[in-house]
Amino acid sequence: MIDVDPHAIRAILAQVGEELLEEYGGLAPAASREQLIERFADANGWAERRIRQAVNEIHPGLPWSDAELDAPKQGSPEYGDAYWVLDPIDGAVHLHQGFGFWAISLCLIREGVAVFSAIYDAGRRELFHAVRGEGAYLNAERIRVSAKTGLADALLLTAPPNKVEVEPENVKRTAWSVGKLLPECTALRMLGSVALQMAYVACGRMDAYWEFGREIYDWLAGALLIEEAGGCVSDVDGSPFTWGTSGVVAGPDALREEIVSVLAG
Repeated sequence: MIDVDPHAIRAILAQVGEELLEEYGGLAPAASREQLIERFADANGWAERRIRQAVNEIHPGLPWSDAELDAPKQGSPEYGDAYWVLDPIDGAVHLHQGFGFWAISLCLIREGVAVFSAIYDAGRRELFHAVRGEGAYLNAERIRVSAKTGLADALLLTAPPNKVEVEPENVKRTAWSVGKLLPECTALRMLGSVALQMAYVACGRMDAYWEFGREIYDWLAGALLIEEAGGCVSDVDGSPFTWGTSGVVAGPDALREEIVSVLAG
């Protein structure tokens, strides 16, 4: 059993987040796609090295996934025992464009199951974390998903595919699903960081999240938060959320079921 100290993790993520804001938060937006990619690579690589080094000092010997940007490698667990999955800047475009909805996402997988997750919003200094079987928390205060039960009352979240040019089918599915769900709910938003959007569902600021794709590492940290906050998570077709999933629907179970039903129609 690995006993992860959320206070130590918060200190690490907060320090890295502050330094990212200082270095990149005040820059003028990138003047081109190429400049944006260059900034992303520089900041992402720096933050990943800093976080890995600091976490290794308190939890030595655990391997790290290198497949965070490689969906084909996310079809099954990479290691039989415990390992870390890190997205050092989830929603990085927002950081480099000068607005706020980005986060650092860290998840511990053990024997193929997410057992600890931390999502840190440097702009608001908020740490969301969850331990399997022990609940979900925002800045150490227990959180719960929304009490809403009807889609007509719900505020929904989703995200388009990151790699539009290599995921044309998911682009079409996302556009189609927005057309299906937008008339059924109170409001629908695409805010940026996937992990942070799912954290907002976990604490009830928003009501449910859905997305198509194969990159389960985008969702594992947020999925654990939502489950430990009393919500439910499934594939987009209603089947169990697990390795090889084709997407995710997450939130209070009644809303999750209604979203799955609408998408099946």
